[in-house]
Amino acid sequence: MKATIAIVMAMAASARAEKVTVKVVEIAGGVAYVEPGTAAGIAVGTKIAFGGSERTVTAASSETASVELAGLALAVGQTGTATTTAAQAGAKVKALAKVHDASAFREQWPAPVPPATTQNVKPVPLGAGVAAGAVHLEVLGSGYASVGRDATVGQGEARIVTSFDVLQDRPFAVDADVAVRAFDHGYNASDRTPVFVRAAQLRYGDALDPALVVGRLRWAASSVGMLDGGRAMAKVGDFELAAFGGLVPDAVSGKPETSATRFGAEATYDLANAPWQPRVALTAVGSTWQGQVDERRLALTADASHGGITVDGWAEGQAFAANNPWNAHSLELTGAGLAASWRANSDGSGQHVGVDLSFLRPERSLRLAAALPAEWLCARVPEAGVATESCQGSTYWTTAALNAGLRRGPFAVDVIGSVGQTHDVTNATTSSVYLRGELDLGRPRLVFGGSAGRAEFASWDAGELGLGGAVTRALDAEVRYRAEILDYVAATSRMLLHSVETDLRYHASASFDLAASILGTTGQDRDDVAALVTFAWRPLP
Repeated sequence: MKATIAIVMAMAASARAEKVTVKVVEIAGGVAYVEPGTAAGIAVGTKIAFGGSERTVTAASSETASVELAGLALAVGQTGTATTTAAQAGAKVKALAKVHDASAFREQWPAPVPPATTQNVKPVPLGAGVAAGAVHLEVLGSGYASVGRDATVGQGEARIVTSFDVLQDRPFAVDADVAVRAFDHGYNASDRTPVFVRAAQLRYGDALDPALVVGRLRWAASSVGMLDGGRAMAKVGDFELAAFGGLVPDAVSGKPETSATRFGAEATYDLANAPWQPRVALTAVGSTWQGQVDERRLALTADASHGGITVDGWAEGQAFAANNPWNAHSLELTGAGLAASWRANSDGSGQHVGVDLSFLRPERSLRLAAALPAEWLCARVPEAGVATESCQGSTYWTTAALNAGLRRGPFAVDVIGSVGQTHDVTNATTSSVYLRGELDLGRPRLVFGGSAGRAEFASWDAGELGLGGAVTRALDAEVRYRAEILDYVAATSRMLLHSVETDLRYHASASFDLAASILGTTGQDRDDVAALVTFAWRPLP
């Protein structure tokens, strides 16, 4: 009897549960790798708790163990608790059987015969060498045309985006982004050159964050666009310091200009390995116009994301001279925005919600004042007996938008609503809401939607209904009918418009996509047909 009790007590002691803290050291392919492993008693089948969720170890070595995420969101550095037993901790690895002595395999294979002893090699001239490197190429295109009772308009663009790695073992490359354009007619059509160069730069470093770049830059900083000049950057830990300067190209034609220069510096803090991966950039920008000091701006951008939550914001302030022609204060907030969104699943299923708030004033600079009408830059209040009104204040816009969506099985619905207000000589409010739903019926899908809105000059209400589906594995088509009631403030009666829209999406392969949309509208105030075609070809990604 005593012996039986001793055996039972020994078994209970060996099965006593122990808690071991584990740490996530790597995440890849839907699997999280943790430390420690079998040396600490963590074996296949051990349960590990991460917060309120629990996962089972599927593989283990002496130092590490792994668990399948199965939808669980974890981050490197996160800790959990493993439940082990003394039996697991003391488990021994069974020794392998002793291997055969090497002498047992002596003279089992024939002696090797080098190829050179039987081949007759003839010398062949190699010719000129080819420079080391790789080419990345993407071709984008778009075309738009509309035919109506008032006018016929057409335009097209073919854009080539390419990068050539000059050296294979160094991040040294040449980037180019060139578009060939054609315009039938329209605003500033004569100024829009047939060739527009967005980038022609020599780069050392990563394409998204180069250490040094010179030429026609796509962007000079987080809040600064094209520049004919250079940018240099240096990293110190999680901090990055950059400086830039050069000439500002013409915004419409893209031609090089010498009238305006832009220069500045940027400091960035990027904590890519933190759970929220925050990134904050502070940019100071100055410019000149025809030899005079023009813009003096300070911009702040920040973003962070964790799991399904994303938050980003920005703000920009500008200093103005005391005698500026827009009657602006010496320091003004010229713009700010904040956006936040949450998505249940990264693949787009489930539900999502987001909000976007913004405040914006018009761009004001000597360079823009020379190209744009004065009323585009500030509020000009009519004055009796004055031919040209002076600026009485700054125009600004505020906007708030909310979007949400829900997907459950074959059903999906998305909605977005916005409210905006313009503050000028008079105040005006614009509001709109749009809803779209889909119901997958198997082969076809039912599409339905509706919209409503109100602006200073008109209001509208519309509903639409359509069918869509995959015609082939590569081609998807959708046709919708839309009825809209349009009520102009100056009209004596409301108008009914009828529209039919066809959307085609052709996905030939991972390297080629083609899309086309055709919209025909008829009603009291319009009869027109518009078409938009876009394509993307990536032969050398």
